[in-house]
Amino acid sequence: MNDLERVIAQLDIRRPQVLVEAIIAEVQDADGLNLGIQWANKNAGMTQFTNSGLPISTAIAGANQYNKDGTISSSLASALGSFNGIAAGFYQGNWAMLLTALSSSTKNDILATPSIVTLDNMQATFNVGQEVPVLTGSQTTSGDNIFNTVERKTVGIKLKVKPQINEGDAVLLEIEQEVSSVADSASSTSSDLGATFNTRTVNNAVLVGSGETVVVGGLLDKTVTDTADKVPLLGDIPVIGALFRSDSKKVSKRNLMLFIRPTIIRDRDEYRQASSGQYTAFNNAQTKQRGKESSEASLSNDLLHIYPQQETQAFRQVSAAIDAFNLGGRP
Repeated sequence: MNDLERVIAQLDIRRPQVLVEAIIAEVQDADGLNLGIQWANKNAGMTQFTNSGLPISTAIAGANQYNKDGTISSSLASALGSFNGIAAGFYQGNWAMLLTALSSSTKNDILATPSIVTLDNMQATFNVGQEVPVLTGSQTTSGDNIFNTVERKTVGIKLKVKPQINEGDAVLLEIEQEVSSVADSASSTSSDLGATFNTRTVNNAVLVGSGETVVVGGLLDKTVTDTADKVPLLGDIPVIGALFRSDSKKVSKRNLMLFIRPTIIRDRDEYRQASSGQYTAFNNAQTKQRGKESSEASLSNDLLHIYPQQETQAFRQVSAAIDAFNLGGRP
């Protein structure tokens, strides 16, 4: 009987849990510059570049109609409605010149700090986002009625994790993590098919000690796109060749980092301590961020590859979150 009681006592214990904390920090910058000059002569022809956004033929036709009856043609109004930047030039006699210029800058900063508690060897799911309708099919029924089939795709932050506690307080983590968003713009071909999504996923397994932080994944990406439309030979002449071409340049940079930290919770006191510590850490970090600037940044510029002149509010938010993330693991 005593042996049976001992076996029951060994089995009847509180099942340990694992607190899994993650940080997703992503900084995206995109800069673009379009500059072009177009020429036209009534007797000799014209140079026209489609990447300028405003063809000179449309501008000339609109100017002729405006000089004739004081109205703006529909084609010019449509072109101006979709044109961004500055357009300047002259139209005198047989000659016309049009200069177009546009500089663009886009910044997209994402910071997420999901955390979840789950039992040992049990998968947990964390999902924050929205349901976006996606067109999956379309057919025409009798009477020329169009019937569309729509499905919904979850866009946002997804975290699936299955921890397994091993000997020596090591935790084996099976991780599925996804960060997705709807693209700001799409090509004319793909826009007819529905929305375009940006997706970053990580699927892996890693062995981490309890309370230790590990870099699950990282991505440094830089894309440079140069486009030049020019008149043959004339566009290659040094200096004055700029008068016979249209240049477009776009530089995109993306820095993405994923951190994760598991903490084993064996009893109620540890659970209470972890919850209280995390709440206090994040509250202090937010208070510090709103009020005073602190020099005690745990996340350095070198790690994010952000130079001092590029520091933004989002970078300070990442620093505050990492401060809180590190403080959360301390007693």
